[in-house]
Amino acid sequence: MNKPSLILIVDDDVTTVAMLQGILESAGFLTCTAFDGAGTIAMLLQESPELILLDVGLPDATGIEICGRIRKEPAASRIPIIFISANDDVATKVRGFEAGGVDYITKPLYGVEVLARVGTHLRLKHAYDKLAELQSERVWKLAVTQEAVMPRPEDFPEAKFQVVLNQILKAGGDFFDVIPYGNRIVDYVVADAAGHDLSASYWTAALKTLLTMYADPVVPVEEILSSINNALRRILPGDVFFTVLYTRLNRNSGTFCCANAGNPPAILCRKGRLPEIVEQNSDVIGAFPDPIFGIAEMQVDPGDRFLLYSDGLVEIGRDREAGIRKLALECTEYGNEPLGGMLESIRASLADNQEIRDDILLMGVQV
Repeated sequence: MNKPSLILIVDDDVTTVAMLQGILESAGFLTCTAFDGAGTIAMLLQESPELILLDVGLPDATGIEICGRIRKEPAASRIPIIFISANDDVATKVRGFEAGGVDYITKPLYGVEVLARVGTHLRLKHAYDKLAELQSERVWKLAVTQEAVMPRPEDFPEAKFQVVLNQILKAGGDFFDVIPYGNRIVDYVVADAAGHDLSASYWTAALKTLLTMYADPVVPVEEILSSINNALRRILPGDVFFTVLYTRLNRNSGTFCCANAGNPPAILCRKGRLPEIVEQNSDVIGAFPDPIFGIAEMQVDPGDRFLLYSDGLVEIGRDREAGIRKLALECTEYGNEPLGGMLESIRASLADNQEIRDDILLMGVQV
C-alpha cells in the first residue's frame, strides 16, 4: 500500500493555511505547515515533504528567496515548489520560475485547481523518481558487467600488476586489460573512451572484444592497435574515439614495448634512477584511417616498475603537463612502498581532496 504524499504548506495567513489543509486532506494527502522562511527550512529537514505550496509574500523573506535557498539544499533540490500569491504580475511569475518553481497559482484559490496542479506535479515527480531508480539500476548493471571484463590482480599473480580505478558514474569510459600469453610475456592496456557519460561504457565492451580478437604475442603492438582502429572506425559514432596505451612486457628478454595512441605517456621507474617519462607523439584510435602511433622499446630489469594511466588522474586541478611531472615526482616519493600502496598514495596526493570530475585509472606493473 502506497503511503499518502506529504505536502508542505507555507503561508503567513492562517486562514489560507487552514483552507489548503482542508482541500488537500479531503483528497487523501498528508500536510505539514510553516508560516515563514525559517520555519520552512526547519520543516524541510524534519518532515521531507514531496511537494511544497509556497506563498510569495512571507514576513522574513520572499517566497522566491526561500525557493532559491531550497534549491541549494541537496536533499530538497528536486522537490516541486508551487507558488501561491494574490499577485498576478508576469514579472513576479517569471522570477518564481527562474528561482526553481514549477507552477504558480493566483488567489483566490479554488480547490479543484489546487488539486489538479498538485496532482500533476506529484505524478511528474514520481515518474522522475522512477526513472532515476531505473537509471541507478542500469548504472549498477553496467558497472557489474564492466567490472567483470576487467581482470583482477589476484586472478593473474604472475602478471604482477595493481590498479586504482575510480569512475564518477560507477560505469564509465576508463578501461584496462591484462593479457598473459604464458612464457612470461604479458600485454598491459589502459584506454579512455571520449566522453564521461554512460554511453562510453558500452564502447569499452567493444574494445574488450577487439582486444580478445587481435591480441597476439607474435604480432607487434602497433599492428594490434592498427587492426583495432580499422574495426572501430566501422562501428563508432563520429564523435567517439579512444586514447590507448598498449604495452608489452617480456620478462624473459627484459624488454618493455609501448605503443601510444593519444594517451598520456607511460612512466618508467628504474631502481636507483629518476623516473622516466616515455614521451610519444601519436593519434587516437577510432577517428583516423591511418593514425600515427608512438612506439618505444627499452630494456628493463627485475624490480623496475612502470605506470600506465588515463588523463583524469593528471588533470585534477592542473594542466596535463604539470600533472604528468607531478606524477613522476610522486613515483620517487612513494617508490619504496609495495606496489598497491604506492598507487593509492599517488592517487591521494594528486587528488589532494579536490573535486573529482573525471574517471581515474592508474595501473602499476612490477617487472
